[in-house]
Amino acid sequence: MLTSFFGKSKPVNYLILGAFIIVGYLLGAVSGSSIVITPILLLDHGFFMALSILSMLLLDFIIRKNHLTKNNTFVILFFTCFLVMLPVIFLQHKILLANAFLLLALRRIMSIRSDKNSSKKILDASIWITVASFFYFWSLLFFIPLFIAVIQKPNTNYKQILIPFTGFMAVLIINTAYQLLANDSLFWFSNWQEAISFDFSKYNSASVLVPITVILAFYIWAGVYRILKISIIPLKERPNYLLLLYLSITALFVALAGPEKTGAEILFVLAPIAIITTNYIENFDTERYVEKDVSEFWFKEIMLWMVVILPFVFLFL
Repeated sequence: MLTSFFGKSKPVNYLILGAFIIVGYLLGAVSGSSIVITPILLLDHGFFMALSILSMLLLDFIIRKNHLTKNNTFVILFFTCFLVMLPVIFLQHKILLANAFLLLALRRIMSIRSDKNSSKKILDASIWITVASFFYFWSLLFFIPLFIAVIQKPNTNYKQILIPFTGFMAVLIINTAYQLLANDSLFWFSNWQEAISFDFSKYNSASVLVPITVILAFYIWAGVYRILKISIIPLKERPNYLLLLYLSITALFVALAGPEKTGAEILFVLAPIAIITTNYIENFDTERYVEKDVSEFWFKEIMLWMVVILPFVFLFL
């Protein structure tokens, strides 16, 4: 049963999910491309295939390091299945890169509250967010949850609030120097900012619209439940609990603000949705159901099977 299999953290789980991403990438990116395959193109695809797997492993590291879920692999299962549901993501390499850098920033943002090396964490997060913006400009919106994390941490001082500006300017100065040396130009800013597009015509395709609808349904369902539970969350745990909600909302706005709506921009919300959905499932262990309640077991089992089967169903859309 999937509940018991992915309810534990075992090496075979990572191997299966890594293989699932590879299959999804091959079906989505390679088979969906009409370009003649060359050795350079194979290396390119190999790099982004590896990056997709590393993003999944980085997400797993983040949740374990910050104790965002219990000791299971449900988060990376949801993340992987959601990712493969939308193979168009694998065609957008800039979005894959931006998301990887944002995950590195998320790793720092979620651990700021520990108040250990917090200044370094704030600087690191601001640098990764700024780097991500070179591939997807509206990644800069992630400075909002970064500032929220800084403000709500214990022992915050005004110097720490200024650190994100330092990281932002440092990356801009380095990139400006590079552009001056490489292209003899200081006007790279004009091509940096991307206009917001509200053209959702590509969402008319069933292969894009149906998976996005399913993913957002999970988000709304688990997100509303998360909001309703805020009042009973212990005060000590509430800041990170709310921070994850802020991050998910920010990620949604990052996706909506993109210059082109292909469906690939949904990648930015997959990590927060995977964590929130996992928390939703885990809550059944301690609330309305007893430990071995049959209805609880089958609810989880059906949900997990649905998430695993849907990527294969969507391949035929």
